[in-house]
Amino acid sequence: MDLFPYQQECVNEIDWFLGRSLLAAEPGLGKTLMSLSWLMLHPEALPAVVVCPASVKFVWEREALNFFRMKSRVLEGMTPDDAMGKRSPLLIVNYDILTAWLPWLRKHRPKTIIIDECQYCANLRVRRNRKNQKIQRTWSVKKLCKGRPYVLALSGTPLMNKPIELFNILNILCPGVFNSRREYIEEYCDPTWTPWGVKYTGATNTKQLHDLLIDTCMVRRRKVDVLKDLPEKLRSVVPVPLSDPSEYRRASDDFLSWLRVQDPRRAKSASRAEALTKVGYMLRLAARLKMDAVADWINVFLRGSDEKLVVFAVHKDVIAELLERIKAKTVVIDGSVTGRARERLVDQFQNDGKTRVMIGNIQAAGTGITLTAASTVLLIELTGRPGDLVQAEDRCHRIGTRSTVWCHYMVAKGTIEERMCEIVQRKQRVLSSVLDGGPNDNDLDVYDELLEELRREYGGRIRP
Repeated sequence: MDLFPYQQECVNEIDWFLGRSLLAAEPGLGKTLMSLSWLMLHPEALPAVVVCPASVKFVWEREALNFFRMKSRVLEGMTPDDAMGKRSPLLIVNYDILTAWLPWLRKHRPKTIIIDECQYCANLRVRRNRKNQKIQRTWSVKKLCKGRPYVLALSGTPLMNKPIELFNILNILCPGVFNSRREYIEEYCDPTWTPWGVKYTGATNTKQLHDLLIDTCMVRRRKVDVLKDLPEKLRSVVPVPLSDPSEYRRASDDFLSWLRVQDPRRAKSASRAEALTKVGYMLRLAARLKMDAVADWINVFLRGSDEKLVVFAVHKDVIAELLERIKAKTVVIDGSVTGRARERLVDQFQNDGKTRVMIGNIQAAGTGITLTAASTVLLIELTGRPGDLVQAEDRCHRIGTRSTVWCHYMVAKGTIEERMCEIVQRKQRVLSSVLDGGPNDNDLDVYDELLEELRREYGGRIRP
């Protein structure tokens, strides 16, 4: 793909800093693509290791393959496998398992370390501490980066609250400039002494620190600065892992046996229409098993910006579970919310600065309301009609919208959702053929195609 002009400028600036850079573009501006583009320009910087939250591991894998034809390996589990990284230019590991893989990764001798969501390394102490997971992961990141010629630290918000949070990353990137923790604290953190020790939760000389970052390592872009380069609406598919892949495999391999354990009464009737029943159950199972990753993505988004977020789902139980996991003030609009109550919730989301999230049922909240207070839409379940999804997107993409609307589709990797997503994209071309004169190469609906794929996969063993 061709980079947007601002993305190419950022890649050039990473070059200017000789591959040791804090890439601090705001969320959604394509830090993953920029980092991978820089790697492709510098084969001497391979192999590389990406350290990231578990919820985006497969995003890195997908974008490396789809946009750059770069094969990668996603590391999983707590037991390193010697064959896992053989001939792999890109290794991807999440923070939670990094310590277990650290000796193996250092033995692999990577040239570049990419630290995604580097605010995860903001802990004040970095001495090894096996009892504190946050301190442990910061220590592991520093050990992994030691002696590596190239380090890219990525975050839309590397500074969450106070300047002290930046020191660990700055020390990794520019140890010659940010080598003394004590001097950094005295210069930029407004230290105060208390009977219990020194506190450095303040901030001083912030303009001086900003100028120093710009001169030494930071590449910064804001959405408001680059709107001229962006289309009105951007879509992305975000592949996410399942919390229990083995359960999904059991259900997929022998659906009726799995259903007899889950719901014996339903299993009896399902045997007469196994294919259609299986589609519905497998979609709901995938939605349930990806909730950890979805909630993690949402909470990272909320911590990383002050923007609002619109989330669309299909099933009430999915909405209820997500509501419990979101760490922000949230409103819900589903089929039970009608009339003036619906209007009040829309007004609250649009006008109350403390209300950060709206969760809506695609059918109930996908039409007839305006949600332009948000420019990011997250769709965590798919429907069989692409038109429903476009309608949901356009709650935020309306007349008067002043910024690009970002539409993210969270799809459970290795599940029926992936196939459904591919079919929905083909169906979108059908809509375009009718509305915009584009080519029309298929006229089956989504569920028909899913059923045909299931029958082919199971060799006719699955009943219509």
